[in-house]
Amino acid sequence: MNLTTKGRYGMAAMCELAAKADEEPMPISQIAKNLDLSQRYLEQLFRQLKASGLVDSTRGAKGGYYLTRKPEDITTGDILTALEGRIVSVGCQGKECSEVCEDPDSCLTRPLWMKIQEDVMDIVNSTSLKDLVDKEKDDE
Repeated sequence: MNLTTKGRYGMAAMCELAAKADEEPMPISQIAKNLDLSQRYLEQLFRQLKASGLVDSTRGAKGGYYLTRKPEDITTGDILTALEGRIVSVGCQGKECSEVCEDPDSCLTRPLWMKIQEDVMDIVNSTSLKDLVDKEKDDE
């Protein structure tokens, strides 16, 4: 599975929000500064995250973005799906086998790819933002 910068940067930005979940909304300019990322690019990502219902924003002097749910209730799978679309570990998992293989009925490797896909989904859907933030705190 190759994540684009959307997935990687979006995950990092969501971790920033999760680490400050009990505080006031965080301006996107602060998130960009903390992560040394383009504010314009983050604005695009946050539009997608907002459309997916994972974040919301407030305007004004103390405005910014905030999580719509507790960090323990947002999985990495939620974030990656919002930013990357369907999470696929192998090409034939995202398409009909017949589009990738000449003879999908006799594909001996398909069970392996299916197992890898299942394991990836289990991991991303069972790992919360809180898990990531807590791991970071433990490593400090």
